[in-house]
Amino acid sequence: MDISFRQLQAFVLIAEQRSFSRAAEQIHLSQPALSYSLRKLEEALGLSLFARNTRSVELTEAGVRFLEQARRLLRDMHNAVHDAHEQVHLQSGSLRIGVLPSVAIEPLPRVLVEYRRRYPGIEISLRDGRAGEIRQWVSAAEVDFAITSVAEEPGVLDFQALYDDSLVLLVQGLSKLPAGGLVAAVRELDYIATTRDTSLRTMADQTLERMGLVPAPRWEVAYMSSAAALARAGLGYALLPASVADTFNAGGSLSVHPLPHAPLRGIGVLQRKPCYLSPPAQAFVSLLKQHAACADD
Repeated sequence: MDISFRQLQAFVLIAEQRSFSRAAEQIHLSQPALSYSLRKLEEALGLSLFARNTRSVELTEAGVRFLEQARRLLRDMHNAVHDAHEQVHLQSGSLRIGVLPSVAIEPLPRVLVEYRRRYPGIEISLRDGRAGEIRQWVSAAEVDFAITSVAEEPGVLDFQALYDDSLVLLVQGLSKLPAGGLVAAVRELDYIATTRDTSLRTMADQTLERMGLVPAPRWEVAYMSSAAALARAGLGYALLPASVADTFNAGGSLSVHPLPHAPLRGIGVLQRKPCYLSPPAQAFVSLLKQHAACADD
């Protein structure tokens, strides 16, 4: 059945105006064109919608029943177009973002503040989790995109790099290094590691190997905040992203040591293929890129 928006609009106007001429003026059509549009609608429905004579235009019983349905269809169409217009212009819409805990600490809060200031009508929901969880969320379309580390399945997921993060070593009470340097200082200490499904674990293990340290973790925890808490308690040392070191060492109880041997961890936007970002998501990613560029400068 081929029924157009224009045909429904013509029918409703004729029914409300009870006049072909007045309806034609409102819809900016000639009367013959309006009559043709109505005739095509009646042919598509297999119904006569109007009883016509030389003086009046009256709805048939079928026309009366169809009028409210036609009005509802026009309202739905108008609302759909209005919602689409608002999304394009970022006046309304929703956004579901997956994010690593380290990114949720920095730089996400600054980006969210700026985004909400610019686009207050966009509803945002966040899910923070480990890298393995996040990849599952993106694959299952449970989030629109994620800010996370490089994906291990490049053929399935698309990764757009934003910035690189490195690791630092956090340990309680080691502000001054002994003559043997950092390696000698931590050799006898316990290693506080994140679990193997985190993006940090492989980086941390690789860094320790490059330093000549290959310890088995004494503690394994899922979250960086837990690792930092154990380090503050003097239970060992932890390797955490440099971007969050100041946050976890807000009280100054930990010593923070750069690790020149640490590989860089790429942080970026992860999404499913084929790639599509809604207008609200595009605006968010654009703002992320701006913040990343400013941080590099």
